[in-house]
Amino acid sequence: MSRHRAPRDRRRRARILRAVLAGGIVFGVGATATMAAWNDSEVATGSFAASVFDTESQSAGSPTYASRPTAPGATLSFAATGMSPGVSHYAWLNVRTTTATTVAGDVSLTGVTNNSGGLVAALEYRAVRMTAPNPTATCAAAAFTGTPAYIAGGASSWLPVASVPGTPVASPVAAAGGAIGLCFEVRVVNGAANSYQGQSATVTWQFTAASSN
Repeated sequence: MSRHRAPRDRRRRARILRAVLAGGIVFGVGATATMAAWNDSEVATGSFAASVFDTESQSAGSPTYASRPTAPGATLSFAATGMSPGVSHYAWLNVRTTTATTVAGDVSLTGVTNNSGGLVAALEYRAVRMTAPNPTATCAAAAFTGTPAYIAGGASSWLPVASVPGTPVASPVAAAGGAIGLCFEVRVVNGAANSYQGQSATVTWQFTAASSN
């Protein structure tokens, strides 16, 4: 009898073991499910807008303020059709930011282009930032007396008309219509050769404006 009962006992224990293992698997899955947590999230959005910086110019020969980024630009009225050595001629230029401009900046004399004519080599110049735009300030010999803010040349120095300072001089300009006045003084160099008589010249100065922010 004992020999017949042993196999049955083994089969019974195997069924019990399988039932226990199955229960353990079910229990393990249930335990994992109970470990889940509540979830939530937060988000943030930023808004951005670029500043605006734009300039325009005005001169006696171009009296309406306008953007003039290419040659010939504003017309400088030197009244210099009969120049003689050592005699100065003057012309003013106003530069301002547009009313839509939201940041301040600087204006610098950075280049000379479109030089033409036989008189170019005999011309020299200097330029200052006036105390105010024209007509509040006048572009004449008095603008170069005292201690003006030179943007080209100096109290006793001149530059060839086809050159600019090696280090540009920045003139600050305010936002939203801030304006500056510039005054140029040009003359035929003292001691110029007689061969320059009757010659003419055209010179275009270039200014670079950059926002400060």
